[in-house]
Amino acid sequence: MILLFYAGLETRYRDFMRNLKLYGIITLGEAIAAFTIGYLIGIAFGYPPRSAYFIGAVLEATSISVSVRTLIEIDKLGTPEGYTILGVAVLDDLTALITIVAGAAFVTTGKFDVVTLAKTASLTFLFWIATVVILHRFSNKIMSLAFSMHVEEAMASILLGIFALAAYLTKYFGLSPLVAAYATGLAFSEARGIRRVSERMRFLSMIFSVIFFMTTAAELDIRHSINPEYIPFYLAMIEGAFLRKTLGGGLTSFIIGYPLPASLRVAVGLFPRAEFCVIAAYMGYSYGILGAEVYLAALLIVLITNFATPPMLKYVFEHGPPTKHIEFRWKKLLRRRGGREHAKR
Repeated sequence: MILLFYAGLETRYRDFMRNLKLYGIITLGEAIAAFTIGYLIGIAFGYPPRSAYFIGAVLEATSISVSVRTLIEIDKLGTPEGYTILGVAVLDDLTALITIVAGAAFVTTGKFDVVTLAKTASLTFLFWIATVVILHRFSNKIMSLAFSMHVEEAMASILLGIFALAAYLTKYFGLSPLVAAYATGLAFSEARGIRRVSERMRFLSMIFSVIFFMTTAAELDIRHSINPEYIPFYLAMIEGAFLRKTLGGGLTSFIIGYPLPASLRVAVGLFPRAEFCVIAAYMGYSYGILGAEVYLAALLIVLITNFATPPMLKYVFEHGPPTKHIEFRWKKLLRRRGGREHAKR
């Protein structure tokens, strides 16, 4: 949460909101590709449709922590690809949350509850957008209040308090606190004096992210994970995890207008998995519709994608021209067509 809060502070509010349509389209393509690939893997290995549904959910969500850390280290967080990775990952968590809730309703009631699904989707989006817009509206006033206190680290303390309160409130809406983390940082990203606070949050995020990665890896039981009986299934899940991002994030971004190198960077930046991947597998396991092998597969996906992403992300950013501007491909086509018609006249 601290890492996502810092990432929000490093994102420009106006740039993010201006490109929200782009991020939404890429997220939609990603969610469809991810769920479909996971579902087909489940069916191919003999799982019933209910189980295959949760296998699709396992591959759906993105964990942005590793990508953010890498983007910070290689100084690419402020690029169009960096903003896209952040934006899509946040929206991706919302779609994953909705998918998991719909699956839980399906298991407990035996049918999809459209009302519950619509309520969860609406509540998640409304909470996120309300947090961003309301806090951004009062961000400069809050920062001015912190200045007037003449207390050391007043700004950082107040922002941490607001962030913690917003994260705490999510539990009353049945949402993940990660929804509030990035939203709060984004809301204050253009406030006066925020750069000083951002440096403090960078220090905290580095400490907590290291602890997070260590505890995640420590929970893996490698001896059980390499059971020969499940190796083909593990390989298919790992391949699906990478393929899903390439098709969903990379191909969709290329189709709508991103240059090929930028599309590849977006795809690689969306490779990592963590909390929602494990939550989806654990929920299926706790309901008795998934075996322990799927839960172990989720943990393996987390381990492999988290280790593989940093060097791959650094490589794709170092090779290929930098991206200066993103424009919808259909706008380019319309402009070219208009130019040709003008030339004919």
